[in-house]
Amino acid sequence: MNRTVAKAEALVAEVGHPSVLHACGYPDLAAAGHFDLVVNATSASLAGELPPVPTSVFRAPGTAYDLVYGKDLTPFLTLAQRAGVGRLADGVGMLVEQAADSFAWWRGVRPPTRPVIERLSGTG
Repeated sequence: MNRTVAKAEALVAEVGHPSVLHACGYPDLAAAGHFDLVVNATSASLAGELPPVPTSVFRAPGTAYDLVYGKDLTPFLTLAQRAGVGRLADGVGMLVEQAADSFAWWRGVRPPTRPVIERLSGTG
């Protein structure tokens, strides 16, 4: 398994300070407190499932980000919204920006991304 608590803890130790970043497994999330940013990097949303994340981890003025994207909110983002999270984001921006970077690498010109993101997100 490439995603383990030990690897997450090692990453926190390498790149950040424990008072800013936190790593733990699902069973310890409820006791971990709440966070300004909660990211779902699991594949759960691909199957319309919810990772075992308690609503107590979300901070109302915070941000919830799911790497999965779609026309509707993912189960993770729906949970965050119900918990009062102020900013919700999905992976469509990441997808489009990575595509634009690849296009620039191959073609030497970077296409504008905002119109594509807006169209895919239904905001444009």
